[in-house]
Amino acid sequence: MHTQTKGAIFLMIYYRVALQSEQSSSWQWRSCTLTSESSVFDVLKAYTHVPRTAIRIFLSSSPTCMDEMLIRANKGLLSNSITAEQLLQGKHISSAEIKRWELEMHSEGDHDSPYTFTLPATMPQILAWTKLLARVHKGELKP
Repeated sequence: MHTQTKGAIFLMIYYRVALQSEQSSSWQWRSCTLTSESSVFDVLKAYTHVPRTAIRIFLSSSPTCMDEMLIRANKGLLSNSITAEQLLQGKHISSAEIKRWELEMHSEGDHDSPYTFTLPATMPQILAWTKLLARVHKGELKP
């Protein structure tokens, strides 16, 4: 859901709470989809006996993406989630950051591996890159 105010677009943020048990390293849902941080805090009150690092709050711009986030987290991949400790310390994730993560996760390519630069195959492109590199070393350009 998107709302628009004076040219700015705001995304509805959905939340869901998951716990990691001592017997398993995987995350499991402990709440339904929530629509406010205050609802998340209400759910967290029921788990005061659980270490805060064993509780994650998943965030998404769509409730249908939540299961995918949980699967990604269980595989050790990037997911829109923070620990309960981070939330209670005031860490907030903006709707723009949530949307950016979602776009990265759904775009082609492997965003979890570092980029390796290789020089182009043609001489004009190699010369162009060499000139740019020389300008960077001279301080004319900043990378």
